[in-house]
Amino acid sequence: MRLALVVALPVLAACQKAGTDQVSPSASVGVAASKAMPAASAPAPKPWFEGAWQGGFQAELFRIELAVGGVKEWKQDDGKLASGPGTLAFDVTADGNAAGHANGALGELTILGHVDGDRAALRLVSLESGGFHGVVLATQTPQGMQGTLNASSGNSLQVRQAAVTLTRSK
Repeated sequence: MRLALVVALPVLAACQKAGTDQVSPSASVGVAASKAMPAASAPAPKPWFEGAWQGGFQAELFRIELAVGGVKEWKQDDGKLASGPGTLAFDVTADGNAAGHANGALGELTILGHVDGDRAALRLVSLESGGFHGVVLATQTPQGMQGTLNASSGNSLQVRQAAVTLTRSK
């Protein structure tokens, strides 16, 4: 260790005497290499689905027909309860995760889901005990996304469906 210090100190002193305007050959190679390296490429474009979305729906009776058996309450459902307009609003992150809310004829709902490729799968979860729950399955279109909402009451005795059109929020 002492020998290394004895050798290194005179070299260090010589470098200090040489002045600061001189650059060692190895340092100039490093500077030249850093200037020759290309600049970082532009960031990747953001996914088509990233950002805020909104849409509407008109919930209506979805009649389930079973030839034999089935739930008699399905036949008794006249479609008046939980039918009508509703809205959806949600945000999608760059990794495709979606979160937001829906309200209207089906009650207050939380939206959780994912967009992958050109398809969105959103789960609707009621904020009320026994409230409606369901899914929205949508596909990318030139105008945004279009799909179908299917939902049922907490006891599954009322079933509703709706066409859904989703566009970017302004």
